[in-house]
Amino acid sequence: MTEERNGHPMPEGRRDATPAEIARTLLEADGGLIVAAHRNPDGDALGSMLGLARALRAAGRDVVLAHPDADPVPDELAFLLAPGETIARELPADAAQRVFVAVDCATAMRLWPDRAPHEGVRMAVNIDHHHDNTRFGHLNLVEPGASSSAEVVVHVLEAAGLPVTRDVAEPLYVGLITDTGRFCYSNTGTEAHRVAGLFIEAGVRPDELGRLLYEEQPPERLLLLGRAMQRARLMCDGRLMAAALGPDDYAAAGGDDTEGIVEAMRSVRGVSIAGLTREQHPGAWRVSLRTDDPTFDVSVIARQEGGGGHRAAAGFSTARPPDDLFPWLEAQVRAQLDGA
Repeated sequence: MTEERNGHPMPEGRRDATPAEIARTLLEADGGLIVAAHRNPDGDALGSMLGLARALRAAGRDVVLAHPDADPVPDELAFLLAPGETIARELPADAAQRVFVAVDCATAMRLWPDRAPHEGVRMAVNIDHHHDNTRFGHLNLVEPGASSSAEVVVHVLEAAGLPVTRDVAEPLYVGLITDTGRFCYSNTGTEAHRVAGLFIEAGVRPDELGRLLYEEQPPERLLLLGRAMQRARLMCDGRLMAAALGPDDYAAAGGDDTEGIVEAMRSVRGVSIAGLTREQHPGAWRVSLRTDDPTFDVSVIARQEGGGGHRAAAGFSTARPPDDLFPWLEAQVRAQLDGA
């Protein structure tokens, strides 16, 4: 018999767990641990990975960081890696003897593109805050009310009695501020601010990390923002803005760094939903969606194309070119707006 959680059936032998149960598992399981996150990691995914792994290593645990992307650390987050800290592209040879820990990953499909790394291990632990998490782990700690997976990781560390030192706190703080939009998104609650206080007490410098994240903009990123804004389309009576970037834009700007562009589009007066599509390879596009409308859910749109995310921020990959994607996206947005 399967158990239902948030509309998703939970497979046999898999269940929800408390932070204390997760803490005991991570501290007591034999064979070591693997910590991983979703492909195309953002600040919360990478920050939660690093923060959890560092705390567990400080407690004497054997931890391997693993991630399938050829370059698992985006340039804008490279400062988070400590000297000598590495993330393996492949699972270790002894993976079957280890506990596999997925952080910030709503579905197993977003882990490895060609395998199910959470299968064939001693146990799979799923730590997340996405409201549409499929509970793919043997033990699932999913807190949809949490601002970020970094916040959920703190709950595990506190249950384990592990100290949140500066080297643990810094990546977790990055996860917290990126997923809350610098504490401006509607998912920001009192707990997010409590956790931020813990990080600051541990030695985190908000001014320093804020500068590294938001005030070191490469010129090519701003040039791409200008190109996106020049060609952006307004739809749904001005509530939806969509833009596309491709190889010609990357060549003109001198790079393909699009970090923060969709958020800038969403900030335009009158726009409540923004979509940016970027051509990654011929015929392969990556779409990012953002909204500040608490009644709207962009993850519903993303899931239709095999993606996912949060109500306010989601993404997916598609073969739809912009001329096909934009009318489809407009229809999806209008359907939700009309329904609301």
